[in-house]
Amino acid sequence: MHKILQALALTLVFICTTVASSELHDVSMIQLIANPQQFDGKSIRLIAYLNLEFEGNALYLHREDFDKALSSNAVWISLDDNQVRTSKKLSGGYVLVEGIFSAKERGHFGMFSGSVQQVTRIQSWERRRK
Repeated sequence: MHKILQALALTLVFICTTVASSELHDVSMIQLIANPQQFDGKSIRLIAYLNLEFEGNALYLHREDFDKALSSNAVWISLDDNQVRTSKKLSGGYVLVEGIFSAKERGHFGMFSGSVQQVTRIQSWERRRK
């Protein structure tokens, strides 16, 4: 009986750990840039300015950061060919993105402050109406 309870307890710990590690974290670009290791390997959701171009797919803190080529204020976004095609119309605007953050993968020539990979959601973030 004791062994069964012990096995059940270990199973519960495993399940709780798995659920906690797949939890979606709402983060800002500032949080990702300032503390990349804190979110490494975690599922994240963020809002950022999207630019899609050859060797320059990235999410920027602000449009002005893109205009001034401040890649330290950006993270690479890794999209497959189909995602690039369907998301091209979103380039040049703000988007909501969900995916896995990597502090180690830093995009083209390591220019960026990390990357968002395995993107599961990307959609336009509309301006709030007054």
